[in-house]
This record gives sequence, C-alpha cells and structure tokens, in this order.
Amino acid sequence: MLIFDGHLDIAYNALVHERDPRWSVDETRQRELDPPCDDGRGECTTSFVEMREAGVAVALTTLLGRAKPWVKPGRPHAFRGGDWPTQEMVHAWAHGQLAYYREMERQGEVRILETAPQLRNHWAQWQQAVADGSDTSKLPIGLIITMECADPTVAPDRLYDWHKLGLRTLLLTHFGQGQYAAGNPSEDAGNPHDLDGPITPRGRELLREMVKLGMPLDLTHLSDTSFWDAIEYFPGQVYSSHSNCRAISDQQRQFSDDMIRAVLERDGVLGVALPINMIRLDLIEGPPWTPLKHEVKLEHLADHIDHICQLAGSAEHVALGTDTDGGFGSETCPHGYDRHRDIHVLSEILGQRGYPQSAVTDIFYGNWLRFYQRVLPT
Repeated sequence: MLIFDGHLDIAYNALVHERDPRWSVDETRQRELDPPCDDGRGECTTSFVEMREAGVAVALTTLLGRAKPWVKPGRPHAFRGGDWPTQEMVHAWAHGQLAYYREMERQGEVRILETAPQLRNHWAQWQQAVADGSDTSKLPIGLIITMECADPTVAPDRLYDWHKLGLRTLLLTHFGQGQYAAGNPSEDAGNPHDLDGPITPRGRELLREMVKLGMPLDLTHLSDTSFWDAIEYFPGQVYSSHSNCRAISDQQRQFSDDMIRAVLERDGVLGVALPINMIRLDLIEGPPWTPLKHEVKLEHLADHIDHICQLAGSAEHVALGTDTDGGFGSETCPHGYDRHRDIHVLSEILGQRGYPQSAVTDIFYGNWLRFYQRVLPT
C-alpha cells in the first residue's frame, strides 16, 4: 500500500545531521557507529531508499528554522538547534534547505509538487508502477514544501516570493515564542520565552497574505491562545500535519478535543505522529524518553486514530504525519517501529480493530491526497 506522509524534515536532517537521504538506513547507521554520534540525533529510521521501500510516494517536507533574538552567540553547535538571532539569518538558512531539495530534484531523486495536476500525475505514475509490479526504486518521491515556522519570511508581504519558489503551506511558529505567533513549550524547562500568547500583529498580516495566495494553514505547534486566534482570524483551509490527541497524551503540544473539532468543522485533516511522548506521555520517563520505550506500541498510536475517528464520525479526516526522520531516532519511536517500512504494521492493527480496507487506505494516503488536490493551485 502506498503512503502519503504528512510530515518529514528531509533537508534539515541532511544539513544538520549530515545524513545523505540517498543512503540506506543501514548505511547511515553504520557511518554513525564509529565514532558514535552523541548529539541526540538517535538511530536513523528514514531515507529516500527506505521511503521507496515503504511505498512513500509523496511527503510533506519542511524548511525549518526559528528566529530567536535572545539566543546567545557562540553557543555550542548553534545551528543544530534550529535557532538564529535574526530573521535574515534564518531566511538564508531556509533558502539553503530549499536549494538542497532543488538539487535532489535535478538529480531525479524527488519531484517537487506545486500544483494539483502535478500531484495527480505523480500519484498516477506510482500507482501504475505498483499495479504493474514495476521497480519503484528509481521513481522520484513527490515532495510538497512547507515551512515549519514562518520566521524565515522576513516580512509578511515577502510570502509571495517564497510561494513563487514552490512553498505551498506553512506553520506560523514552532517551539516557543516566534515572530508571528506563540508556539507550544519546548523541552527547555523554565524557558521564559515558552509562554502562551496570541498571534502577533505581523502574524495577522501574514495570515492575510496567505489568504491572497490561497495557502492552507497548518495549526501544528501553536500555543492554545494562538491556535484559537488562528481559527478566528484565518478564513482559509486549516489542517494539522503532525499532532496527536491531548485526551490520550496530556501535554500542550497535542490537540484538545475542542481543537480537533475545530479542524473537523473546517473540513481539515489531522496527521498523527510517532514520537512516543506524543503517543503516551504517561508511559515513559524523560526526556530522553528511552527507559520505557517498550511500553509504547503502535497499538497506542491506533488509539489516537480511533479517538479522531470517533470525534469525526468517520475515518475521512485522519492521516499519517510521522515526523520520524529528524531530531530523534528509532529509540524514541513506538515499540515495533525500527524503520519507516514498519509503519505498515499499523494497517494490520487497524484491520484487527474492524477498520475496512477503504478506511485504512484513506488513513495511509487517501485523505491527504484528496486534501492537497483540493488546496494546491490548479
């Protein structure tokens, strides 16, 4: 079964962790054994090779960086955290990530999808290859470019420039206070910049520019107040690329039932993610979340899917946004997930719970496919 993955950080993982996605997972793991890498990246789970093995025909992938004027210059491994002192710096950093995607496109590894017809044609090529039993190892992987934190957009009216270069959606902010909105708290306990707060006046301007361009808004990572501001101020299409249910894993990073209903009322889709703290915070210790990893299983991720389906009344609004390639590794993914192809175990779990095959295919690709055919330019 093909997969449409709603969230990966491919360029960030390449440029920060120096992992070439053209290598296999095993090759990357071997390269990082001697000397062992100790920068928190975790054990590799995803690459272009692995994505093709898993049947990932399309992925939403990021330009990721944050402008934090208060960060200390000269801190160790500064860029590895994704924070820069100014928007101009993070603007340049994001352009570097976009340049990486474009180079991978020139080499035939990926195909950047900017319009609905491009998405339809690309998906049809993958479907036909699978139906014919053809080799998919040389097919380009389709990428839709998002910005995980809008800080690289130096001014709201500069969003047009990014859109012209292929950006098709964005998140207003990431962890902590951003230039356009407040994000959910980071893992830095006591950080004074992790406060809940509203969308900023510049954030409202950015939302107006998004409406002009017809861009959908990803509500992931917003603080509670900024989330509800976005629902009020943004009349366009909303969704969440990678958030789970607060009713099951009780932390501000996840969506409350009222938030999920707000997305459903706007005909949005919610992608569920694999980090174990997002699945069952009560079953682990940490960070670093490793001591009780074996307690969190893919069955627990299915609980989040069940919960969204119960609120929606169908399986038409939940999808996958795995987030499994950047900033953490297999040790902080659910038990039973070692690399990306293992996500197919989830289809068996859903089948055992009574989900018909049509619902499983919707969750694995159908819901995202219809959503992006609807919101991408025609």
